[in-house]
Amino acid sequence: MVELTVPAGSLQSALHAFSEGGDGVYLGLKRFSARKGATNLTIEELAKLRTVALKKNRKIYLTINALVTDDERNDVIATLKEVDRIGVDGIIVQDLGIARIIRNAFPSLPLHASTQLAVHTVEGVRQLQKWGFERIVLARELTLDEIDDIRKACPDVELKVFVHGALCYAFSGLCMASHYLAGRSANQGSCAQICRTWWSVEEDSSLEPGLSPLGKGPRNAPFFSMSDVNSIEVINRLKAMGIDSLKIEGRMKSPAYAHFSARAYRKALDGEPVDLDPLSITFARTQSTGWLAGYGRSGADFSSRHTPSLSSGNTASHMGVAAGTILDYVDHEILVQLDRPMADRDGVMYLAENRLGLFEPVRFAVKGVGFAEAGTRIWIPLPNDAERPTIGSELRLVSGHNLNVPLISEEIPPYQKPIDLTVILEDSKLTIQSKAGTAQAHVSLQKAHRNQDVVENLATIFSQSDQSLFTLGTLNVVNGSSLKIEEIFLPLSTLKKIRRTFYRSLDQRFKRYVDQPLDLGDVEKKAWEQLPKRSLLVDGDRVPYLDPTHLRKQVGKGKPLEELLFTDGSFLYFPLAPITFLEERFFEDLTWLIDRASDDGCLERIRFGLNNIAHIRFFEKRRLPVFCDIYLYLANSQSARLIGETRLNLIGGYHWLERLEGDTALWPFEPTFVDPAFQAPLFISRSCFRYDSLGLGCEGCPRSGSWYVTQPDKKAHVIVRECITTLLGEERS
Repeated sequence: MVELTVPAGSLQSALHAFSEGGDGVYLGLKRFSARKGATNLTIEELAKLRTVALKKNRKIYLTINALVTDDERNDVIATLKEVDRIGVDGIIVQDLGIARIIRNAFPSLPLHASTQLAVHTVEGVRQLQKWGFERIVLARELTLDEIDDIRKACPDVELKVFVHGALCYAFSGLCMASHYLAGRSANQGSCAQICRTWWSVEEDSSLEPGLSPLGKGPRNAPFFSMSDVNSIEVINRLKAMGIDSLKIEGRMKSPAYAHFSARAYRKALDGEPVDLDPLSITFARTQSTGWLAGYGRSGADFSSRHTPSLSSGNTASHMGVAAGTILDYVDHEILVQLDRPMADRDGVMYLAENRLGLFEPVRFAVKGVGFAEAGTRIWIPLPNDAERPTIGSELRLVSGHNLNVPLISEEIPPYQKPIDLTVILEDSKLTIQSKAGTAQAHVSLQKAHRNQDVVENLATIFSQSDQSLFTLGTLNVVNGSSLKIEEIFLPLSTLKKIRRTFYRSLDQRFKRYVDQPLDLGDVEKKAWEQLPKRSLLVDGDRVPYLDPTHLRKQVGKGKPLEELLFTDGSFLYFPLAPITFLEERFFEDLTWLIDRASDDGCLERIRFGLNNIAHIRFFEKRRLPVFCDIYLYLANSQSARLIGETRLNLIGGYHWLERLEGDTALWPFEPTFVDPAFQAPLFISRSCFRYDSLGLGCEGCPRSGSWYVTQPDKKAHVIVRECITTLLGEERS
């Protein structure tokens, strides 16, 4: 049966998700989550939720899906120790170093791969399986047919698919816009949502018009803002192909969103009629079936698209549902023809065009109308500072007076880890043995006046562990005294004192364990190469990687392969594109280029850059010299050690590009830091800028193009190649 996983940005959201049919929730703690802006949970709240989950047979998936440095490693390990005591059903990670730590030191915590790893091919899934991942959260950019192909090729690993909520413009994990433009790392949970901001577009005057068309659409808009995905209508297809888990996006959203999204998708999975209005009114941008069924192609076949744009249109805002049409505006009131009932305290909005041609939401609460039926016309007063609406525009319902969800009590006993105890009774002492610790108490056993159920009495006492982190699991009593066990009398007050002392000692011992650094083993430093300045390894448009299929075409036109690769004057460098939707062709063309380089006598000078996990297995088989490039994100020594444990012929690697310096004493090799002049693309997107952002059709399109977009203090270059959009920031000195 397919699992429904609901976002829980808070304990309250998690409780609502469970109450409305969510099989599981995914959530973050206060640190090391890719959603710093969510409320997130404390360890104590996680322990409370674990109590509920066990009682209701629900699942908890913890996101530790930010990248971490070696300076933060001990804090992550301390968190993992506490989580290991509580227990969760999976840890969702992006950082390969954290994955290595979990695999080696916390084997009871199942490893789940975050969508931040940008896994979108069969080879990527297989490599993660090899590293011990039990579940893969696939990239959002896959179509149903592409997901089905991965499912068939990888039947023995769990796959999780996004089905509802926000779509990022860039591939998750590869987005650098927030880092470069706002100084905030999306890979550490501080995304500034640059894709939701507005830009102005202009043609690339250096090209012929056919390669930089603007069309008749707006010149100012949130061009990179994607629609929200709503896949209710394709749920059965995902169920039929055997997807293990469906994921709703939205940890930054409210408990009401968790409540109504769980309810809607539970009903859809159970084959019941679905009312999406409460969910859409709570939060929804312009909606589509996303890449799953709204792309207009089953895969990367370059057929003409005829489906609506996947962008969110002229606004990135919450749009709710259509409520009516604005017919008139008089004395700061609007006359509205209602398409649905409306009442005081409903929240409504319309879009008003400003002097730049941008559409900004005007939101306000309805008042003075009481209750009005659908089909009626009513006058609604506007706030004093509201922009004048356009006659004929939509009025939309964005909050409902009757959609407030009740507060669920959080007075929940926190989970206590059961421990198995052996109690040894001797004439003058009582010994407690467990894997968590051992204790002794001097006590003189007395003969009871009547037979006692000593085992039951001890079980009752040690089950009452009060506020301890632990409680009784199984109990084994060994009688080593001179009395028969049924003759033994143990004073209640004495037993309670022993119990309090024992559990207090367990808690103290556990706290010391949490604070104690974990021995991760010795490391032998390897003498690998220092790589060239990363700013040297770019093409004429400053794109920092090469696509084998494109290169093969260029070589086929007579261009020497050696001239198409990057060079530092000594070696040739071939950084591989991080994205490919035609994986078999990608590796077929790469193999052809390798053979060509061998024939040309330049293969021994080529170093291949790995930019996706999917590249690893190919080069393990061929033993060609490779380096870890910028998109493998070696953020710490443990990630470097994991890569170093492969069978790759590694000659070096770049450090995580968001850090230009750092302590590398624990690394198995000395990484190369990217130079300050290098800037990775702001976005790499499957969304075609020409089609989705500018609204231009596919007919006659050369599948490439170039434009410039600007904000008051920023300028960026948009490049489309084979329908993939790359956004590059201004050149750095």
